[in-house]
Amino acid sequence: MTATWVSVLAAYLHLLAVATYVGGSIAMELILGPAQRFVPPAQAQILAQKSADRFLVLVWSSLALLPASGMLLFFSLSDQSLVTSGGIFSTGAGRTLLAMMALWAVLVANGAVITFVLRPRLASRTSASGGRAAAGAQLQAMSRAATWVSRLTRVDLVVALVVVLLGASLAYGNGIL
Repeated sequence: MTATWVSVLAAYLHLLAVATYVGGSIAMELILGPAQRFVPPAQAQILAQKSADRFLVLVWSSLALLPASGMLLFFSLSDQSLVTSGGIFSTGAGRTLLAMMALWAVLVANGAVITFVLRPRLASRTSASGGRAAAGAQLQAMSRAATWVSRLTRVDLVVALVVVLLGASLAYGNGIL
């Protein structure tokens, strides 16, 4: 009875994390991003920063919950003898799970770059103290950072969708790898 309760809770938390991450990514990339083109640049920057601040909380919560709930789900539903014997990655399900873990690491790495490298560059303010050339260079750096954020969020969306397909292959089969 306990294993069933644990597996249901783990599955619920896992699907909630996946839905939050993928759904939020789709909303940010396909709805909010294009809508910002119709707003004056200063307001678009504020809108982007405030929505990204909130979304990053959901992203990092989801990325933390995914491995925890995934491992709980895995251990509540699978045969532990495969894990203890080391033969888990010789199966299709194990290879699919390994690919999902590697892609999760890509999402974490991209998220870290966006959060800790690119976003601080976007949040910096231009000042007139360094002159016009310094302000222009800072605006150029901010523009490059915004371009990289856009690229990485698109990569994240594609990677997340691939992870969802791999997860579906595990849920409804034996993995596809």
